[in-house]
This record gives sequence, structure tokens and C-alpha cells, in this order.
Amino acid sequence: MGQWIDIRSRYLYLLLEMEGLTRAPKCSMCTSPMQIKCSDCIGGNYFCKCCCLQTHMRSPFHWMSRWTGAHFAPISLRSLGFKLCLGHDGKPCPLTRRPRRNQSASLISVEEEHAPLSGDLHLHLSQEFEDMHAISDTLFDSAGDVLDPSGGHTRRTRTAQSGNPLITMVNQTGVFEMEVLFCVCPNAGTNDEQLLQAGIFPSTFRHIETAFTFSVLDDFLADNLECKTTAQQYYSKLQSITNRMFPDNVPNLYKQLLRASRQWRDLKNRIQSGLGHQPDGDSTIDGSMAIFCPACPQPGINLPENWKERYHDDPYAFMNQLIRTFIMDGNFSAEHMRCRTGDADLPLSAGMAFMANPNSYKAHLHSGQEIVQPSTCNTYRAIEQANSSRPHLDVTGIGATACCHGFFVPTSVVDFQKGERQINMDYSLCKALSYNMEDIPVALVMYDIMCQYGVHFQERVERSPELSLSSSLQLRTGIGLFHIHGHQDSCLPRFSPSYIPGAKQVDGEIIETLWAPLNNISRSIRGMSLAHRQEVLDAHMNHSNWKKMVRIVPSLLKRWKRMETGIDLSAETLNALNTRLRTKTKRWLAAEKHAQSKRHEDPTLMDIYDTVISKAPSRAEIQQQLISDESGDITTHGQTSWIACGIKIQELQLAIRYQLRAHGLRVTTEEAQIIENKRSRLQKLIDMFEHQGDSFLLHQQPSDDSPISLLGDYDEYDHVDDLGVPGETDDNHLGHASHRRTPQALDGSGMDGLNPEDAPILLPSSLGWEWCIRHGAQSLAGKEVQLRHAQASESIHRIRLALGFKSALFRTHVRPAHTQQTKTCAWNAIHSVDTNVHEHARIYSMARDAYHKIQQASVNLPDLPKLRAEDLHVATLVLGSEPVGQRNRQKSWIWGFGHTVEDDGTWMDDCRFSYSSVHPLMCSHM
Repeated sequence: MGQWIDIRSRYLYLLLEMEGLTRAPKCSMCTSPMQIKCSDCIGGNYFCKCCCLQTHMRSPFHWMSRWTGAHFAPISLRSLGFKLCLGHDGKPCPLTRRPRRNQSASLISVEEEHAPLSGDLHLHLSQEFEDMHAISDTLFDSAGDVLDPSGGHTRRTRTAQSGNPLITMVNQTGVFEMEVLFCVCPNAGTNDEQLLQAGIFPSTFRHIETAFTFSVLDDFLADNLECKTTAQQYYSKLQSITNRMFPDNVPNLYKQLLRASRQWRDLKNRIQSGLGHQPDGDSTIDGSMAIFCPACPQPGINLPENWKERYHDDPYAFMNQLIRTFIMDGNFSAEHMRCRTGDADLPLSAGMAFMANPNSYKAHLHSGQEIVQPSTCNTYRAIEQANSSRPHLDVTGIGATACCHGFFVPTSVVDFQKGERQINMDYSLCKALSYNMEDIPVALVMYDIMCQYGVHFQERVERSPELSLSSSLQLRTGIGLFHIHGHQDSCLPRFSPSYIPGAKQVDGEIIETLWAPLNNISRSIRGMSLAHRQEVLDAHMNHSNWKKMVRIVPSLLKRWKRMETGIDLSAETLNALNTRLRTKTKRWLAAEKHAQSKRHEDPTLMDIYDTVISKAPSRAEIQQQLISDESGDITTHGQTSWIACGIKIQELQLAIRYQLRAHGLRVTTEEAQIIENKRSRLQKLIDMFEHQGDSFLLHQQPSDDSPISLLGDYDEYDHVDDLGVPGETDDNHLGHASHRRTPQALDGSGMDGLNPEDAPILLPSSLGWEWCIRHGAQSLAGKEVQLRHAQASESIHRIRLALGFKSALFRTHVRPAHTQQTKTCAWNAIHSVDTNVHEHARIYSMARDAYHKIQQASVNLPDLPKLRAEDLHVATLVLGSEPVGQRNRQKSWIWGFGHTVEDDGTWMDDCRFSYSSVHPLMCSHM
């Protein structure tokens, strides 16, 4: 924009210069003086009258202006004597001879009508332009009485002074009044045919008064499809183009545009679908004007002739690759107002695209039956409002079926008379299952309420004479991945596409994305006739399918590239899963095969995929269990409590060290007093711990020179959001200069002058596993390793809770905050949560380090992964669901850590639990 500011004044000067005359230009076609300027011609746009008429024989819809001596004033081609001649390449028909109104006995040739005016153009035309304040003044001409031969009565017809008919022409450049000369040769067509051959579509066919160019009709239909422009909006634009100052002076041809555009759309659809080349151009085969998916298997279209033989030796591929997937849904935005005077409009293409054939659909509604059944799942709007009616609407919405690639299925879109009833969706689904499905073995159908809808589906189909299903077709039913989480837990293994063979990586929700464009035209179709509404909906669905078709190859290539990035991770995860569960795989595969083969008869067999997972034992539970085990042994009594006390002391030490780093050198007197009080209490705990330790550890063992492992600061978690920034050094982190210590000896040398937070705590992990072996302290180490693992699990659990709370705070407090006060309060809450996260991150890392030093004391506990900075980041944009495009992104291990499987869980629990420890994302199909 900076460059634009520099040249703006120069452009402005050139445009203003073009509004006037700085010299006396010549005609761009001859050497005569310029009389007329064309606003739409490019380059040489100055003409004399004769050249202007000759040049615009084939460009009749340009706007002209004349020079008045002070400025350019608008003028129409008709005012210059232009006549639109048909049948002879823009020239008048040689047989045309017309009487003038004031000279009825004499004849005048067309060439004389086009002869140039002699003398100064301004003198000849000054009277004609005197009252011409707006272009629309020329749109009102005299009308003569003409006898209607068909009706035997007279009607008013507009004609020019020369007696030629006047027709209002509508083009992209505006609305024009044209004097038309039709060809009168013996072999000439009728007037409407001549207009059609000239690229002009008449709005009526006997007494033509209004016509639209092909280009303006194509432009309107394209605007309606892409921009959702209504006919009223489009024609209002044409009025403003015609007369910017007074657009209401332009005749209102809105109804004519509606009628002509419907007829033009019907003609174009029949040509594009190939019906115009058939012997019977008026064929009414259902779905014959619709575009459908090129990727779905369709016999005779995109499958080879011997496709059955190819899959003869591979029944699994036959049943799981040649599968058609359909998604059903309803949309309550596409409603229609009840017409008080009745709807007598004639349909032009009923049932030939996507909307259901009205005759067959009405017959189904009359003969079909709705089976009332008690709900066995959560209540949904589709179930609650199934029989709700709205008196002012005769159509409350539409229901549709689409394929998994996002193509509407022809003849499967139905109108709702009340709510989203089963009888409506039955017709939609049966039409989809019969469209190019000859000998296709399997169809997967997904619906938001399939757990209820599919119970009596076969029975309802048998009761309706208008519906039928192939006896060889196997139906697999499912629920989309978004809606299934609103169902009961039992619906997940029974209807999730993740557990349906042949479903592939499909979410079952693609039809939801198709409603959004249609909703943009919902208001404009509410008041249309039902026939016109059906044609508009068909056009927009066909346009949606066309865009899907031309974009499907780039889309598949993009998905292929995403697949390449994730296949290595999936293969690695699957191999790790098979390695861990090799001994159980054969039994599981047999059970799975049985469940999949019988799932259409008994969906409850799929419950083998369900899981029963609970949290691992807490730190307090582990400690209580260890204390209970000591109750019968005097020699070990009190060891667990003593170790737990030492672990608690180390947590307090970490907390005091963090406070010192946070305050730095700017500590106040009050803060210093608080820290000293904490040190005093901590020292008392240390003294008590050391006193009790005499009976468990130190007095029984000789002193040696084994180094004591001191407690780290773990200050890398003080500012997690700053970790990993390129060029950042450790000195940038708060407090790195504090607590620089060297290992201390077991006899206490080097410990003089230490603060309580720096004092070493003599636990088995501080001395190491080798020391424990040499001095027979394996029992103490075994108890500490269990408590350390429980401490780590508890810290990760608290981190998860804090991160979830932080995500909720962003959504409920930070983003809605608009004032400085609310923003400050919201961010203070975020910082408080961050402090909690960082505290437990330090505790986890301390527990992990201690655990690894004595890990050999227990071989049954899983390893503790290293906690990285990115593990503590949380997505704040989406709460409770995974963002789009995250399928190949690996979640942090912390979200699956600390879970265990119940002993009474199903056979797949072990598999799912093992998989979660290998990869945190659920596999799509076991």
C-alpha cells in the first residue's frame, strides 16, 4: 500500500483527464471528428456516428456518451439510430421494408435508417437529448394496439416510431431498450428462435417484450452458486449499473429474471448431463441429471468388466474393499413456508437430480409405517422432535445421504414434514443403497442415532411397497466419531467406525460440512414454490458434487502425503504392540473374527473391544499397604513411615529452594521471616528423621567413603515456556547460580554451615543400589522404590489436572476478558496454575532420579520417562476434542501414564492398555 500512496495522485489525474477532452480527437476508425465515446470499448473508443453504429453491430450492449462542449453526457445506441438486426450477421434482412408511422404509404429502407446525419451532430440531436436526464427515459416508448391472433383480443405492445418492435434486453452491463429487426426470409425461424440463435433468451415466446442475454443468465447462475446471490440482489445490481443515480427508474424485471433463469438452468442441466443428445430429450429417469462420486465403486462405471472374477480368490478383499460407505443426516435450516394460495407450479426436473421423486416419495409416506420404540440410549433432538410439526411450514427441513467422499447421492434428498422421522430417512437410505449398487457386497451406513434407527430398519423396509433392498447386500452400521461420544459408553465398541472392517480412516461426519454452503441459501428458498426450491437445491448439490469431483485428486494426493508421514509411526507402534502381546494374539484374533462375523445379528458381541481402566494405586494406598505388611515383623516396623518422612522432607527442600530463586536478591523482611520459619520447621523434621534413621540405617553400618547423592534444584522447570528457545543459555533461567554444591561424604564432612534445604537426606536412593547391596539394605530400597514410583504417578496426575484446568481458564476467563481488570485477574489465575505445574514437574523429576538409582529393587514396575518441556504444554484452542489434522501428531506420554487394567476387564483391555503405553493415540482398528 505504500507504493500505492506514491502513485495515487498520478492515477487520479489520469482518470479525471479521461472524463473530459484536452484536445480535439479524431474518430478511431476514420478521420472524421469525434462525436461519440464508448465506455466499454478498450483502446480506440472515440467514434463518429457512422463508425459507432458500424462497430457496435455485434456489440449492442455498450454504453455511449456524447460531448456536450463541457462534459460527456450518457446516450444510448438506440438514440443514435441503432437497430438490432437478426438473421444476417448483424446486417438488416434484405427483404425488410417497413412503413413509418407518419408516412404509412411510403417505404423506407433500413439503409436509410442507418444513414449518418449531415452537419453537426450536436445540432441534429440537441432536441433529442434535451430532456434526457437519465438513461431510463429511453425505456418508455409508445405502445400500439395489436390484435392477438390466438386470443382474438387486442393487447398493448411497445413499438418504436419506425414501427419495429421494442424489446427490453438485459445484459451484464445493464438494461437496454432495443429496436429489433427480425429476419423475414422464407426459411427464417420464429422470432423467439431468432433471438435464441443470436444468444438472447426471451422471457416469453409469443409476444416478446423482455429478453436476457446468455451471458447475463450464466453470470446470475454462477453468482447464485458461488456467492449465494439471490435473484433480487442480482437484479438490483443491474439496476444500479444501468442508472446509478436513480436505479428505481429502471423497469423491475425481477419476476422475468426468475422465470428465465429457471428455464435456462433446466436447459443447461439437460445439455450437460447428455439428455439433449438422446432420442428422447425429455427423459425423466431418476438421477439422470446428477453428478456422483468417481471414487465409490460403481459397476459399469469405474469397475472393470471382470471385477467379480478378480476378487473371487480373495473373499476378505471382496467384502472389505468393494464397500460403499454412506453417511446420513438431517438439516432443519432448509425449511419452506406454507403457501396460503396453494402451490400450482409445474416442476421442470422432478426426481432427475438429488431431490426425491415427489410421486414415489408421497406414495411411500402414505403407505410406510413409523415404528415407535423406547430409547435405549441418550436422548437426541432427532429422536425428541421426530413428530413435532410447525403449522406455518409445509417443509421443516431436509434429510440426505452422502458418500464418504462428500458427494450427495442422487434421488436421496427428502423433505421433512415434521421432524427427522425414520420414515423419511428410510426412503433416503434405500434410494442411496439402490443407486449404481448392482452386486456390491457390503454397504457401511453411518447415522447420528444408528443405535436406535437401525433396530427395526429391515422391518420398516418390508412394510413399505415403495422400498426394497438387495437380499445379497450386507449392511454394516456405525455412528460418526463426533456424535458417538455423546452416546452411552456401550455404543463406542458397537458402532464406532474404528472397529468396523472396511471403514478405513473415516470419521463419518462429512455430511456436516456439506450443510454449511446450503444454509447460505436457506432464507432465499423459504418462499419459493416447491418446484423452484427443488431445482435450486438440486443445482447447488450438483455444484457441490462437481467441485468435489475436480478437487478429489489433489485431495487424495494430500492425504497420501499425510499417510506417508504417519505410516512409519503406525508400523513402529504396531510392531511394539505385537511384541508385547505375542502370546495372546492368536486367541484375540479368533475372538475378534467371531464378533465381526456376527455383529449384524448381535451388536453386543462387539463389547469385547470395550475397556475397563482405573487409576494406578495412589501414593497413600501404596504407603498404607507397605505399613500393613510391616505389622507382623518387629525388625521392619516403622521403615515405611521413616522413608515417607524423608521423601516429604525432600519435597519441602525443593519448595524452599524455589522460593529463594524466585525472590532472588529482592527479598523483603516479611518474606525473609516466612522463609526462616519454614527452615526452622524443616530442620526439626530433619532432626527427627535422622534420629529415627539410627535404628534403620546408619548405626548398623560402618562408615565409609561412599559419596552421598545430593538433591538437585530442577530449576529447568521454573520457566517451562522458555525452554528450548534457540540461543538461550542456562544463565537466562532464574536461579541457576544458586545452590552450587559438591557431593558430601557419608561421615558428614563438608556439611558444616548448610541450610536445612541443602542438607542431604540419607535414603537408600541417596546412597545407591551398590551401597544397599553391600550393607544389606535391599528391603529399605524395595520400599523406597515403590513409594518413589507412587510419588511420580501422583505428580503426573496432578500435572494433568492442572493442565486441564489451565485449558479451561483460557477458554472461560482469558479469551472473554475485555477489560484490564478482568485480563489481569485471568492471567493471575493462569500464572497460579503454572506454578502448580512447575512444582509437580520438579517433584516428578526428583522421584524419577531417585527411582533410577535403586530401580533394581523392583522389576515389576514400569519405567518412568523423562519429563520434557513440551510435555507440559497444553492446547488452549480446543477443549475436550482433538483439533482437525492432529491424527499423525503424537500426544505426550503423560496423558496415558498411571493407568492400569482391572482384573475383570475384557480380553481387549490388555491390548488397549499395552497400546496406550506404546502410543497414546487409539488405533483405528485392532
